[in-house]
Amino acid sequence: MKYNFLKLLNYPLKKTWWYESTYGDAVKMKNWNTYGLDLVNLGSSSPKFACDYSNLEIKAANWAMAPQGLINDLAILKNYHSFIKENGFVVVLQICPFNLMTGEKKRKGYYDKYHYFLSPVLIKCFSRQTQKKICRMIDYPLLGSPKVAIKAIVKKMLGKDKACYLNAETDAKRRINSWKKQFLIESFSDPLSEEHLNAIKYNVNLLYEIIEFCRERSLKPVLGIMPATKTLKEHIPEDFMQRAFYDAVEKVKEDTGILFLDYYQSPEFESEDLYLDSFLMNEKGRKLFTRKVLGDLK
Repeated sequence: MKYNFLKLLNYPLKKTWWYESTYGDAVKMKNWNTYGLDLVNLGSSSPKFACDYSNLEIKAANWAMAPQGLINDLAILKNYHSFIKENGFVVVLQICPFNLMTGEKKRKGYYDKYHYFLSPVLIKCFSRQTQKKICRMIDYPLLGSPKVAIKAIVKKMLGKDKACYLNAETDAKRRINSWKKQFLIESFSDPLSEEHLNAIKYNVNLLYEIIEFCRERSLKPVLGIMPATKTLKEHIPEDFMQRAFYDAVEKVKEDTGILFLDYYQSPEFESEDLYLDSFLMNEKGRKLFTRKVLGDLK
């Protein structure tokens, strides 16, 4: 009786943008029950916004989450691969040119959401205490985060319950500054540091592991890089892209023969009217991009 009452109180909160954007991915994966998938895509925030298979004649799923590194792409694949039919596609979409420079995450809270839906053996830094806490927060957000939850409900009542996206130029500058700070880059012309090189090696090894895991189970792995607006790409020198991303991916492609879909270089997806900001696609962009990916896989 007590839990039914709590569920009733939490129901409107779970319809807010705050809850959906914070916990929606974890809830989706926890409740996943669709078998026989022809295709799944993995990745982080950019593919999460860019792939939409609804109303298409294909049984496919977008398993990208934000944020999500390759270590968790692999964990999700290990946990849910049985939902993909034999010879189904597994498309690993990199979120940005810096994705391979993301080392093993150690910051507090990064792995928390995975406690809600992954097997404990697949979760980095698994903790029973964390699992209990995150399940409480997701199932009963009014108990787990009461102040934030109440603010979210008030915003929804006032009609202010929505995401705020910046124009492309402002967003591009913000993202570049944020990435430079995150990856300790002062200038794109500087040589890659030892830390960067170690991170690239770490992620390349994960790519090999994902490819091998798929092929051992008669799945078809595909690697790709996401598009972005011309506005954003103008801030990132081509030479840096080559050193930080393409050199490593070309080596993986050469060693494994894997199909590599390069949408970053495509002028077809550079227009700002396909995006919510400089990087995340809007509904128009999603429809065009998803059909492009499916067409390329055929």
